[in-house]
Amino acid sequence: MNPTIALFGCNPLAMEVARRLSMGHTRFIMVDNETALVDTANKEGLDALQLDYTDDDALRSVGIGSHIEGVFCLFTEDSENVFLAISARALDPKLRIVAVCQAPDAAPKLLAAGADKVVDPYEISGARVHDLIQRPEVVELLEQTLFGRQDLNVAEITIPQGTWLHGIHLSILRKVMTQNLLLLGMVDLERGNELILSTRGIDHKLDYGDVLVVIGARSEIDAFRALVERASPPRRAREGTRRPF
Repeated sequence: MNPTIALFGCNPLAMEVARRLSMGHTRFIMVDNETALVDTANKEGLDALQLDYTDDDALRSVGIGSHIEGVFCLFTEDSENVFLAISARALDPKLRIVAVCQAPDAAPKLLAAGADKVVDPYEISGARVHDLIQRPEVVELLEQTLFGRQDLNVAEITIPQGTWLHGIHLSILRKVMTQNLLLLGMVDLERGNELILSTRGIDHKLDYGDVLVVIGARSEIDAFRALVERASPPRRAREGTRRPF
């Protein structure tokens, strides 16, 4: 069965992404142009191959432009990820491309190159440290998931048409969340495709099509999804806002 995701890079970050995909039973292949890194990934039991990512025919050979649905640009050099994003986008205009950036000023370049989303690992790490210091419930969440059942998942939940959340501020949603989840942030379509971390303290107004990003156990995520998709607001939401429903 053909893989649906291509991970470019066999560095430690890419290896961790690969392990997460394996846990979720997602079909993928790892690609790198350095033999030593590919050998290390293979020794870890991961499906990795050596390939020249600057060659369009080589990219086609792993399924870009045919059966590959998504590409993760995880090289340690921003220039390599920019080049890869340009090449992959040219081969498949509908391909979903996620890229990691090493320098903050590289994010606009990666988006211009064709990436759908850009992840800044330093910003996310900083946000997690902030949460661990400022929000002790996050520590409890990590203990119950990452260090307990290890059922820790990241989910994107799109606010659908007809939901009670349209026009509601993020602070109201927080008040009615009973699920044991970390609300990492959101993608506000009015501001583009950038992930806005919740630690920035901005009380965004939610609209149809916005995306909420949460971390937690699968069952908790499913319960939160049901909350988001409700047509009528929970009682506590009606009490927490003067906005008529």
